[in-house]
Amino acid sequence: MTLPLAHLGHWYHALLYLAPILLIGAGLWWSSRREAKREQRDERADD
Repeated sequence: MTLPLAHLGHWYHALLYLAPILLIGAGLWWSSRREAKREQRDERADD
């Protein structure tokens, strides 16, 4: 049995609206990872 999937033409406009949100979310996630690593490095340097 195949799943009924919509044509790409029905989804591209939703992806255009979703892309900036995903980019901002990825940027915030990446920034928090870098900050956590920096804090760990600073804690090790203080010991």
